Amino acid sequence: MGDKPGSAAPAASMTASWVAYAAILIVGLLSLFSLYMGFLNYSTNQDIALVYMFIGAAGFAAIGYMLFKGRSPVKQDALDVKKVEVFTTLECPKCQQKRVRDFKRGDYVFKDDEPCTRCDGMMVITRIARKKEEKKKEESSWL
Repeated sequence: MGDKPGSAAPAASMTASWVAYAAILIVGLLSLFSLYMGFLNYSTNQDIALVYMFIGAAGFAAIGYMLFKGRSPVKQDALDVKKVEVFTTLECPKCQQKRVRDFKRGDYVFKDDEPCTRCDGMMVITRIARKKEEKKKEESSWL
């Protein structure tokens, strides 16, 4: 429903952006006025002038913060991480039996992991790797 051109969602975001720009403009004008008053009063009363200058600088800092936070976030596609399948190879040092299983958290190479199913030895992790993706070749038919 929100994807249709006549829906209320785009109008709400458009209104919100104009409100933000209006707020930035108002804060900017007040900051400029405050800095002007600070420089104008600097020769007569330095304490009040410094307060005006501080308010003006804080206003410009607030504008910078609003512009920085108002940027559109990074696209989610750029942050997506591909899931890969990782497997662990176990090998028994006594009988040379090999077994491959899915990777578990805490696996590392040369770790004594599981008892061997063939003999009484402990199987050692000898390899941790990811499965290679098979690339599909697109074949075009020539007629």
